Amino acid sequence: MTALYPLRRSYLVLGVVAITVVAWTVVLVWPGRLPLPVLVGLVLVLALNGPASMVGFDFTRTFNPQQRLGSATGMVNVGGFVASVFTILGIGLILDLVAPAGPDLGAYKLAFSVQYLFWLGGGLAMLRNRRLARRVLIGQGR
Repeated sequence: MTALYPLRRSYLVLGVVAITVVAWTVVLVWPGRLPLPVLVGLVLVLALNGPASMVGFDFTRTFNPQQRLGSATGMVNVGGFVASVFTILGIGLILDLVAPAGPDLGAYKLAFSVQYLFWLGGGLAMLRNRRLARRVLIGQGR
């Protein structure tokens, strides 16, 4: 679908990010223990993130010359990994700061909210680069 409709693939990614933000927001603002259906909903939404992240490789294929595809693909792969590691690091640092004696549910909820920074940054970068990508694709007659 992303190859057939290259001008629409950013909607797919931004849609998955939006659904993920909503699912995590429900989990983080839920008072007390989560009911099983809410937890299952989060897991199902998170399952969409893997396939949606593959769209980054499609962008790479579209906007890089053949001789640079290996390096560009590596950058996409490393970028996703680094963002994940920094998210985990941020969660750990916040837990250490707010609950040095041992975290409770409130500390975990606060720590997991660090994800919003990465969603915001990634979403803004996607919107910025989407404009540039559309100029290139429309200019190529796609």
